[in-house]
Amino acid sequence: MFSAGEPSGDLHAAGVLGELRALLPGLGARGLGGDRLAAAGAELDLEYGELALIGLGGLLGKLRRIRQTQRMLERAFADVDALICVDYGGFNKGLARRAARRGLPVIYYICPKVWVWGAWRAAGLARSCELMLPILPFEEPLWRQQGVPTLYVGNPVLDYLPAPREPGDPERVAVLPGSREGELRRLLPVFEAAARLLRARRPGLRFVIPSATAAIRELTARWLAELDIEILEHVDGDLHGTIQNCGLALTASGTVGLEVACLGVPQLICYRVDPLTELLARTVIRTRWVGLPNLVAGRTIVPELLQDDLTPRSLAARTLELLENPELRLEQRNAGLEARRLLGGGGAGKRAAAAIAGLLDKRLGG
Repeated sequence: MFSAGEPSGDLHAAGVLGELRALLPGLGARGLGGDRLAAAGAELDLEYGELALIGLGGLLGKLRRIRQTQRMLERAFADVDALICVDYGGFNKGLARRAARRGLPVIYYICPKVWVWGAWRAAGLARSCELMLPILPFEEPLWRQQGVPTLYVGNPVLDYLPAPREPGDPERVAVLPGSREGELRRLLPVFEAAARLLRARRPGLRFVIPSATAAIRELTARWLAELDIEILEHVDGDLHGTIQNCGLALTASGTVGLEVACLGVPQLICYRVDPLTELLARTVIRTRWVGLPNLVAGRTIVPELLQDDLTPRSLAARTLELLENPELRLEQRNAGLEARRLLGGGGAGKRAAAAIAGLLDKRLGG
């Protein structure tokens, strides 16, 4: 059984399943996922749909639905040999506990970001899991310290990202506001207002929003229409190719920020969460950064504008600073490409599948 509750998790779960079926041709799969996992051969008990969450406020609003879904998946545990959780910690930590209580081996691929909240958050999950497969190099020792077998498999973004190419057009800015309702609602108005300020200074600037999937494209179009936003141009086509054609990106914090850095495109990482999540975060967060490029590099290579620091004026000012300074853009480009090198080569899905197949072989007796 796979449990992947968001678009990125669906993508990465599908990659692992494809590799697993090459190793174990008779393998069956089911669970929670989306179109990509289904196309890889899984029978979906449920599509992730409305379960995609953001922040504590989003989590609290869906607790009943989350528990119902966990119970539904739990009823199928008797028919599977292992549970593979993919990212999506707010949901999968509870599902992993349910599986462990029933004696079902749990493998976690793309581990929850316990380093953000403190090591105490790792202990309970470690007791539920037989194998952790993190995708960031600094995560491996953190999970090993919890006493759970752990293998850093590399980062799956390198399995599908194109090779870096020459810098894009500095008059073309990629706008990447995220893939969830809450992100779009909070970030799109700020991005639009900043774009208007920037257009007043540089009339030739073009702001484009590419979308990774049809579902994200539909959601983004709906919010652009609802907010009556026209200055941000919604474009079809290759997501990563569109980003590479741009000289700069305005990026929601998340996996896309790491992708942009690994493509060598300068960016500003932006984020806002609901007040309840912010209050909790200020109490317990243990890291200097939220942006994955900075966390991988261990230093600030991408400016971060978060919460009250993210305003149209601040975003426009920092964007203009990058647009008017080729040296700054080149410095960030080189730092992003170095972060890509630190992640290692591709093949995360293949290494994860080999580790999972090994665990299944051990548990099931060959």
